[in-house]
Amino acid sequence: MSKAPAMPKAAPPATPGFLRLIRTVGAAMFGIRGRQSHEQDMPSLSPLQLIVTALVFMLIFVVSVVSIASYVVGQ
Repeated sequence: MSKAPAMPKAAPPATPGFLRLIRTVGAAMFGIRGRQSHEQDMPSLSPLQLIVTALVFMLIFVVSVVSIASYVVGQ
């Protein structure tokens, strides 16, 4: 009897680089993320990575807006 050909194992998703993670979160925050990019990135990103990066981005954004507003009002 002949053996059935073995199905190749799916490779585990590659871990994303730091810049890829920042690009993904930044594009999502500005609403310019395409479907193809989303489908490529989602298998390799963990929810924890996305949440932490998004929180850091939001903190930087809020501090920037408050700083600019304080500077403008102070003049």
